[in-house]
Amino acid sequence: MNDTIRQFYEKNDLPKPIIEQKVTAFSRHSDIAEEFEQWITNRTFKEQDAVAIEGYTAKKLAELSEYLNGEGAFILLIELREQPEKAHKRITNGFKYK
Repeated sequence: MNDTIRQFYEKNDLPKPIIEQKVTAFSRHSDIAEEFEQWITNRTFKEQDAVAIEGYTAKKLAELSEYLNGEGAFILLIELREQPEKAHKRITNGFKYK
């Protein structure tokens, strides 16, 4: 399942440790990985029956900030599931990085 995701990151020249970290995160959440693979293939977000966590879908997250491309929205979905308080803080603060 994660071959598409791995190839996406390899094509974007991410360092191997980062690729492994991201692929591992997606492997813990097959539902999010499946939607991300669909996004990789056709660059569209799933409209119906999309994974929703804490009221957010990948599409909704991508619409919240210019900093969240498709990949970032899916990573944030994982964060919402694994660390909801941290993710909500990022959303509330407007996705600002120090």
